Amino acid sequence: MSKIKQKIRAASDLARELVEVPEWDVTIEVRSMSARQRSLFAATIESGQNETDVTQRLERLWSSVFLTCLFDPDTNEPLFSDEDMDWLFVEKSGVVIDRVANVCLEVSGLKEKAVDEAGKSSLDSPIVMGESTPSDGSTSI
Repeated sequence: MSKIKQKIRAASDLARELVEVPEWDVTIEVRSMSARQRSLFAATIESGQNETDVTQRLERLWSSVFLTCLFDPDTNEPLFSDEDMDWLFVEKSGVVIDRVANVCLEVSGLKEKAVDEAGKSSLDSPIVMGESTPSDGSTSI
């Protein structure tokens, strides 16, 4: 492998951000999506184009984002599993869920418009690239 490829491979370019969620009285770690995870997220948006139930589409999208981006900062383990998605979307505030999901998208270089577009019947541009990613600081949402 060339020195340039070795340097690229060794570079740590995935963003990590500690985020306080006051309603839950916790600090969570939000990690950016890798290139493959972003591709899978785009595929999730595309695959749901013909779904008529917008609620199910958005829950599937938020689930994908939460499972990919949210981690316990103390253990480095994923914060949620597939099984957690049912209670999360039934028992927790939609406002808080939206805020957390939007931070995940921002840290991943995606804008909120990606999910807004997913709720429509037609997707002209499912993903809008951000100009920059947030810093590695702690944020309260």
